[in-house]
Amino acid sequence: MKIVFTDLDGTLLDHETYSLEPARPALDALKGRGIPIILASSKTEAEMRPIAADIGIEDPMIVENGAGIVGLPGADGGETDTYQRLRAALEAMPPALRQKFRGFGDWSDEEVAEKTGMRLEAARLARQRQFSEPGLWCGSEDEREEFRALLAKSGFQAVQGGRFFTLIPETSKADAMHRVAEAYRKTMGEDVFTIALGDAPNDAAMLEAADRGFIIANPAHAPLAETPREREGHILRSDKAGPSGWNDMILQLLAQYSW
Repeated sequence: MKIVFTDLDGTLLDHETYSLEPARPALDALKGRGIPIILASSKTEAEMRPIAADIGIEDPMIVENGAGIVGLPGADGGETDTYQRLRAALEAMPPALRQKFRGFGDWSDEEVAEKTGMRLEAARLARQRQFSEPGLWCGSEDEREEFRALLAKSGFQAVQGGRFFTLIPETSKADAMHRVAEAYRKTMGEDVFTIALGDAPNDAAMLEAADRGFIIANPAHAPLAETPREREGHILRSDKAGPSGWNDMILQLLAQYSW
């Protein structure tokens, strides 16, 4: 069976407007063929529920950069105190280093809305975190590496997304994708062909691990570096940005394999 794993911001959702409308034809084509669509985002479960409902899909979902999986039968969704431990690790940083990072837990709903372009209600949902902390870094690269090293001692890592520098447990969207694919393989009793779409560094491992990856253009940040798997043809790039590029890549894939 085939499964599509997709990032949201800058990939399925427009970087500026958060609209997915240009991707409707491809989304409908996937649903019409019974191909599962798994949302894999840095967003929280609370944020992703309305998006999934708008698309017309059900669980599972990979939330907060792979730090949690919700709605996957038999899968542990993640520790319940992860966010509290992460915030404690942040507060234990040397003050001069701690002040270089400000995250959603440091900002009000209004500040998150301002920094993301979200409506206030969406910002409230974005602050309902369980596993990770997106934020902005304002220090030097040397300070960033020191920050990362101290995080690692507490079992966390920092990954750069299309918009935010996000602190998460030592896991990834790729790990979560493997767990979801394995659950489908056991349930369906057949091999799984994974398709992944993303635009940012925090998507890179998922794109590399998928049977077929698509890098969706996002002019808001530097493009991902070319890798051997891309040179071998396992990863392709869209010409168009965001949901328009997403739509093109999926429709081309469906036509190529006559799925």
